[in-house]
Amino acid sequence: MLAKGSVLYEMGERIREVYLPEDAIVSYLSGTADGETIEVGVVGNEGVVGIAALLGDVTAFRAIVQIPGHAFSLKCDFLRKEFRRQEVLHRVLLQYTNALVVQIAQTAVCNKFHSVEERFCRWLLMAHDRSSSDTIPLTQESVARILGSRRASVSVVAASFQKKSAIRYSRGMIRILDRKYLEAASCECYEIITAAHLKLDA
Repeated sequence: MLAKGSVLYEMGERIREVYLPEDAIVSYLSGTADGETIEVGVVGNEGVVGIAALLGDVTAFRAIVQIPGHAFSLKCDFLRKEFRRQEVLHRVLLQYTNALVVQIAQTAVCNKFHSVEERFCRWLLMAHDRSSSDTIPLTQESVARILGSRRASVSVVAASFQKKSAIRYSRGMIRILDRKYLEAASCECYEIITAAHLKLDA
């Protein structure tokens, strides 16, 4: 069980275990020397937290549990051994790594050029895709940290979406009521990221 707020890796830390989330959602965070952070990637039941272990043994990002839940863990040595031995696993993990690179790059574009409203929609949709429920346990303060935005800006956006019956927000729980509205209000980044991950099923 991965508890909310648990730090799986610190930036520059050696990766000894990788995690395969079942219903947990983990954020990759990058930051400044002043301690400010922003999410650059998210991993749920589609991926592997710590996939960088295949390329080296040190992570470039802080990995923190945003949505609590269950996950399998594997020793890195075991994963590397099977990666070299199993052709299918080798191919799937390389494809996933490529999809994650697309996600990180597109998230950087999104954080730079798109509005808080669009980024909020993108994140909710990505979290919903990786969740088994329409209800996401997340405070507005957490969303603001993820998006690198002010809490007040997130509150305005959340209130607007709630007024339009797209979501319901109460006591740190966001319930998605109208996914199609959120898809229409999101930027193209959600579709680009999703398309990259859908190729894993091809």
